[in-house]
Amino acid sequence: MRAHHLRVESCKWHGGSSICDKCECGEVQDEKHVLFFCKCAEVCELRMRYRDLFERMFKTLRVFAPSSSEFIPFLICHHSITDFEINAFLNQDSYRLLKFVSDLVSTFDTG
Repeated sequence: MRAHHLRVESCKWHGGSSICDKCECGEVQDEKHVLFFCKCAEVCELRMRYRDLFERMFKTLRVFAPSSSEFIPFLICHHSITDFEINAFLNQDSYRLLKFVSDLVSTFDTG
């Protein structure tokens, strides 16, 4: 995801803030934030569309799917996610993951 327009990267080249301007959470808009924490309606809709990718990863944690009928499309800010968990998510053997990441990056494309 290095070739992106996330604020964590673009602020280095163009100045400005690295804080997410999509969900007004006050957190740095980096890869981890947009994958799991951003509450922006567009991003949550993407997570809903690709919910199977998240349900598999957090099946045992019951974070994204606290009940069988409810799906929360973002992690709450005090939840910590490890690099191992991020790596496991990004290494899922699914063509849908590639489509999700492409759609996600497009959501933040300002160019």
